[in-house]
Amino acid sequence: MRQVKVGLALGSGAAKGWAHIGVINALLRAGIQIDVVAGCSVGALVGAAYASGNLGIMERWVRSFSYWDVLRLMDVSWRRGGLLRGDRVFSQIKQLISSTHIEKCSLPFGAVATNLSTGRELWLTEGDLHLAIRASCSMPGLLPPIGYNGYWLVDGAVVNPVPISLTRALGADIVIAVDLQHDAHLMQQDLLSITPESVPEEMASGWGWRLKEQIARFTQRKTQQSPGAMEIMTTSIQVLENRLKRNRMAGDPPDVLIQPFCPQISTLDFHRAEEALAAGKLAVEKKRDELLPLVRNRK
Repeated sequence: MRQVKVGLALGSGAAKGWAHIGVINALLRAGIQIDVVAGCSVGALVGAAYASGNLGIMERWVRSFSYWDVLRLMDVSWRRGGLLRGDRVFSQIKQLISSTHIEKCSLPFGAVATNLSTGRELWLTEGDLHLAIRASCSMPGLLPPIGYNGYWLVDGAVVNPVPISLTRALGADIVIAVDLQHDAHLMQQDLLSITPESVPEEMASGWGWRLKEQIARFTQRKTQQSPGAMEIMTTSIQVLENRLKRNRMAGDPPDVLIQPFCPQISTLDFHRAEEALAAGKLAVEKKRDELLPLVRNRK
């Protein structure tokens, strides 16, 4: 008798994506074996880390982040295509995830990206693992598109924010979907929502100090001014993603839907891993009754 395969569909969500790590850890502790992984955007990053056996390394890395560590990874670009180049952070990811090809992962894995030329989703299930991660994570306006076979690819969330369909296509009989954006409904305070009270010694002068002052002034103006361009862009994208996601789930619902609740985490709050991980764990505990039959029925 063929064994039932459980698949995990990890959705988009920027810095909330560290909740995926909390979800995976909680599922494993509950005795649920994951056989297939598909991811979109940050879900592709975490999913690739898990499928390649590097989730523990990634968890230690993200738990170590401070506010200023996140800023150091931001290579601001004035060229057309994106606010950030992304080279620094993806260079770090290459060191964390040693696998170079999707076929070398220990579990079937796929990432979803958007083909700008056709407007359709592209499933990346073989070839360069790091290209698949970077393409799926390339949020329009924030990170530049990635060239692939003569096309330009951007964030998969534009077409498939929670890749349930890809998870099934990879062979999953039962799909556990993780939706991070269900609580995105209000304008966020800032891309980096926490203003630090102190500056590291090596950044106490020069650009580090000026940046802190600029952030502080920006925060003080927020209550009196209309939202900025980046806020409008990210919030609008989230609204569109939520509408698309609800429509797709209505036609192809997951067997179990897990929704970590962390509305306090803004787009680039990657230094708030502890909160995100805790939210992921709690979300799994709330679905324990739905998840327990999956363990019992796997015969």
